[in-house]
Amino acid sequence: MEENASNLPSDLQSNLQYSAHMPAEVRQTIISRALPYAPIGISRVRSDRRNTGMTDPYEREPAYLVVLQLRPFGEQNLWLAGRPAPHVPFDAGWLAVYDLERNWVADLIGEYDCMQFYIPQSALDETAADLGVRPAQRLHCPPHMATSDPVVHHLSRALLPALAHPEQASTLFIDHMALALRAHLVQAYGGVQVPARRVQPGLSPWQERRAKELIMANLDGEISLEALAAACGLSRGHFAKAFRASIGMPPHRWMVLQRVELAKHYLSHGAMPLGEVAQACGFADQSHFARTFGRVVGTAPAAWRRLHR
Repeated sequence: MEENASNLPSDLQSNLQYSAHMPAEVRQTIISRALPYAPIGISRVRSDRRNTGMTDPYEREPAYLVVLQLRPFGEQNLWLAGRPAPHVPFDAGWLAVYDLERNWVADLIGEYDCMQFYIPQSALDETAADLGVRPAQRLHCPPHMATSDPVVHHLSRALLPALAHPEQASTLFIDHMALALRAHLVQAYGGVQVPARRVQPGLSPWQERRAKELIMANLDGEISLEALAAACGLSRGHFAKAFRASIGMPPHRWMVLQRVELAKHYLSHGAMPLGEVAQACGFADQSHFARTFGRVVGTAPAAWRRLHR
């Protein structure tokens, strides 16, 4: 599923440009839009055909394309500024960083399935400020130095359902994943040492109460991590850590559990159709409701209703 680039600001169009410069049968994109932070573009690009050809030209800019392979990929020819560029075969879970101020071109020979993260330099500067460290001058992990990255691999796999069904992905979840990705990239590839910190304190009682109230009032997930943090007078990174310290889980996970608890109330009181329960509890549709409820509770909503009415 692709976004309509004509409806997006120029910085968001950049992500679609870079995810689209590779020929592919599957191209899925979501974007973290938490204001005032720079947006992060997240795409999955897959081709099950061989010899798909050359990548398209792109406009150079101060940004990076972080590419995580979801399956092994090694058959390509690569050029940088018109000259052959060294690279290594990628195993599943391997990552490389392409500096988009430089001119990369690839002839794609083998099949591929990869995640692409569009990271503007401004996002690195914001993340360094949140972490209280000096700005990262650049991300460095070119294709001849590609490395296994279990953290980005795990984040990528967690994002696959949101990419496949963006209408079911909450803003809160996408923002949380983007925040974790930014922090990891700055520390792992930005040449920045983050000092050890004391145990993260949790939210104060009023902050916890306010955050929960806002989440409960927006169970459809259309509230950003930035909005929650601002309501508590904290930075986005500080709020995410403090919420986890207080509640024992990230905000988006707590929100999902509240959706399920509300659904249980409707299921055990009255005969509201499952589709209406899904809508009332903030799920995208009945199938999304059934999958989430089954994963959390261990049984389908209809079966749970029969047991608890």
